[in-house]
Amino acid sequence: MIQSYADTCAYSFLAMLSLSGRGSCITKDFFPPIDVSRGEWEIGLIDLMTFHSIPNIEANKNNKFYYGEKLVEIDEGAYEIEDLETALKAKVGSDVELDLKANNNTLKSEIKCSQSVDFSKPGTLASLLGFDSKVLAPRIKHVSDKTVSIINVNVIRVECNIVRGSYDNGAEGHVIHEFYPNVGPGYKIVETPNTIIYLPVNVKRISTITVTLKDQNGDRINLRNENISIRLHMREKNGSGI
Repeated sequence: MIQSYADTCAYSFLAMLSLSGRGSCITKDFFPPIDVSRGEWEIGLIDLMTFHSIPNIEANKNNKFYYGEKLVEIDEGAYEIEDLETALKAKVGSDVELDLKANNNTLKSEIKCSQSVDFSKPGTLASLLGFDSKVLAPRIKHVSDKTVSIINVNVIRVECNIVRGSYDNGAEGHVIHEFYPNVGPGYKIVETPNTIIYLPVNVKRISTITVTLKDQNGDRINLRNENISIRLHMREKNGSGI
């Protein structure tokens, strides 16, 4: 959807671009393309709405728990340490004694199991719980080597393919906004910047707009196919409009 109106002040043309879809990458085509060959154009994020569904346990990535000669897999989702303990106990059954706790003073995890726990294999819970790649002996309380990494996304960066002017560690990119959700998993995210930051448009004709949500490592955010709605504000400064 494109809505435009005249502004008699500094900007002669304003446009609101509304994009919606599922997942962390939305691509929309415009026909006919928007001609921005005249004047200087810039764009910023008005708001973003979705649901906080970002998991810290992902299938085929870090959801495996090997104990003794057996393997269980934790369902994809967002877990605290106590949630993981509950989920693991339900998977391994009552025949296995398992205790998993977080030490709030050291920020490390502590685990004790009646059977050996193999964290040396790929795709385990090891890094999330702060353990190095190794096998833990049974019936001994083990303290993690590092602090737990229960939160694997430190920032959500909103990238738009038609902008330039943002920099990450000295490299130019396409980030128009970044934030971290102020709500817990399962709740609705409504991100509205207090001040819209406008960045220059890097094309002369807008035929496609792609908006992607990425984390601090440049990886796409896993929204687990949740709905997402984004509004962008495009303006031409001191121009003649379209």
